[in-house]
Amino acid sequence: MKESHFQAPLTSIVVAGGGAAGWLTAAILAAEHNIKNNDSVSVTLVESPDVKILGVGEGTWPTMRDTLRKIGIKEADFISACDASFKQGTRFINWKSTDSKNVYDHPFSLPAGFFEGEVAAWWLSQAHHCKKTTFSEMFSTQSLLCNFSKAPKQVQTPPYAAVANYGYHLDAHKFAELLKTHCIQNLGVSYVSDHIEHVQEDAEGYITSLHCKSKEVQGDLFVDCTGFSASLIGKHFNSPITDVSDGLKNNSAIAVQAGYVDENVDIASATLSTAHENGWIWDIGLPHRKGVGCVYSSEFASDDKAAETLKAYLTSCEKTKDVSESDFRKITFNPGYRKAAWVKNCVAIGTSAGFVEPLEASALVMVEMSARFLSEHLPAHRDIVPSVSNSFNRNFTRRWERIVDFLKLHYVLSDRQDSPYWRFMTNLNNASEQLNDWLSEWQYRPISLTDFCYADELFPAASYMYVLYGMRAPEQFAINFSRYSDSAMGQTLNAVMANEKMSEKHIAALPTNRELIKAIRASNCV
Repeated sequence: MKESHFQAPLTSIVVAGGGAAGWLTAAILAAEHNIKNNDSVSVTLVESPDVKILGVGEGTWPTMRDTLRKIGIKEADFISACDASFKQGTRFINWKSTDSKNVYDHPFSLPAGFFEGEVAAWWLSQAHHCKKTTFSEMFSTQSLLCNFSKAPKQVQTPPYAAVANYGYHLDAHKFAELLKTHCIQNLGVSYVSDHIEHVQEDAEGYITSLHCKSKEVQGDLFVDCTGFSASLIGKHFNSPITDVSDGLKNNSAIAVQAGYVDENVDIASATLSTAHENGWIWDIGLPHRKGVGCVYSSEFASDDKAAETLKAYLTSCEKTKDVSESDFRKITFNPGYRKAAWVKNCVAIGTSAGFVEPLEASALVMVEMSARFLSEHLPAHRDIVPSVSNSFNRNFTRRWERIVDFLKLHYVLSDRQDSPYWRFMTNLNNASEQLNDWLSEWQYRPISLTDFCYADELFPAASYMYVLYGMRAPEQFAINFSRYSDSAMGQTLNAVMANEKMSEKHIAALPTNRELIKAIRASNCV
């Protein structure tokens, strides 16, 4: 009996769009399904030669280490090719208030004693100690490492292994080029450089092919990595965007690349996020330059005002070369996400699926998670596509909702009221019910692991602890400490003391970010 098209296996995957999202998705699919040595699945990427890479996703999460290892890229090759440096978290400057320079960190490592003790309870009970140090300094070595621009490991530490947990800062354009070369030369991905003109579908509304200027590209499953244009999921399927600007107003950024005045200047070990009157500024250190950008809302600040703020910030950076305003690049986005990022046989990954704002660098890690989900749940045949797409949409709608909550947390905890922008962003009335409930509860009890019921939370309890207790002092809470045993509190004290000793050892033993990068580059050239 002839097999129906509903039961025919899905063997041909077409990725529409390149850039970091497209090529990373193609790499994950190709590597995990071993398509170079497996005729049952093929991956083709169609990339328009006319579309420029957005190139703003210059920060990754630690997950990228495992992703690069699995797709077969050596860490030394990646660091050399992508002008990459090591990222140990994000440092927030002037987010608490405008009074004086205030700083807290969201490092990638879990707080010392996180599982065996009562980290949050112990911190909140130590108000007299906490005036001298921050939550992250008390429970993580990484705040101190970042103070000294230290690397997260030693020269002899194996590739992708860590002394302190880390992700990367990278040049997004170079990263896309490395992935492209690796996909084509080593992973068996077919490449079509052409502009997509229209989409062909069958009677059930499933895409059958992409009609390009010079050829037709057929496929069984199509991945939309066309960025904000969302050529397939948006323009073809009209999947709506859930707008989150009712609580998170940022929709614009002005970005620039700035060189160093001294080639041996320290490379920051964290993304620097500095709040300003109408938003915040990112500052990402790479070996040969910095990537700096001013994030703002067009509702509260003009482009000229944002450019002026960015210029003032760059002027304050003593070891950064002067840049011309003609080098400034404007980026606009609509903060939101698609609840139906998978429609029929088309799944959106990257900014075509959603983008809230650059804070906490969730863009690339969402690409990793989406591509991994697609790879692990790749439909065997067409009749189960609806089930898989429903699972995908439920899963990633939840992720987007939690991203929105976590980003909003940074704003509502601030005491800044110096502009209409901050008065809006700090307003809890435009935060979700979930975030309001959490903050109400956390006023009277510490953050708990049981607040987060999913094992794969992008921002787990530890992340919320770093932000909440980084922004708020212990005396601002009303906790009953009698419920916590002396044993658990004692274990936490021991963890704090051990962390202090470990910090001293790490400072003495670890090279700087620049020293380690130089050593890796030198060994890779031998």
